[in-house]
Amino acid sequence: MKFMRFLMIGLLITNTAFAATNANNYPKETCQEIYKAIGTFLYLADVQWKQGNETKAIFYSTASANYASIYQAVCKN
Repeated sequence: MKFMRFLMIGLLITNTAFAATNANNYPKETCQEIYKAIGTFLYLADVQWKQGNETKAIFYSTASANYASIYQAVCKN
């Protein structure tokens, strides 16, 4: 039982230690493409919203938000 407790604590410590590592793995060109895609999706969402197609506007807005999260996580310094 004692061994299991130390094993669990050890795994927990190593797991949380790797959680704070820097995930800056994308090259600059890829980050630029992601940034452009964010703007494109926002533009498409605006066009669809103005045309009254809320479903597509929400789809493009969600895609833009997802790309922004990725950009912030792996590209933004």
